[in-house]
Amino acid sequence: MNIQFCLTQHNFVVSGKGDEVMPTVTRISWFLIGVGVLHTVFMLCELFPWQHPIFLHLASKKLPQEEKLTSAQQTLVATIVHNAGIYNAIVAGGLFWAAFRGDMAVDVARVLLIGATVAGVFGTATLKSPLTAVQAIVGIIGLFIV
Repeated sequence: MNIQFCLTQHNFVVSGKGDEVMPTVTRISWFLIGVGVLHTVFMLCELFPWQHPIFLHLASKKLPQEEKLTSAQQTLVATIVHNAGIYNAIVAGGLFWAAFRGDMAVDVARVLLIGATVAGVFGTATLKSPLTAVQAIVGIIGLFIV
């Protein structure tokens, strides 16, 4: 027998097996967790492999052959991308936190989703990247859901 109730803005499930009380995860929480996982993937892709020449070569494919990145420029690009990775780590952590805090963290989730949307729109306009477009679209959808 499961009984669901709301206690101080948190949803809990009490099962018939003893006095087990545990928080439930709502659809909004699942969405926030999904977006948090997406930003975690972005973070991992931005933080770790960028020192590798293969990834720097892929990033510079749009440049004309005679304008390939120098070693100093490659280091600068890797540093800038690492900073974007830290941003994505902060967004992911905040969204995970908001997903498990419930109603109290809705405003925090909205601020993070607005930030992700703005960064995604700006990244799409400047980088012409489909990944930043995905980030913007997910942020916009999240603003309507949360």
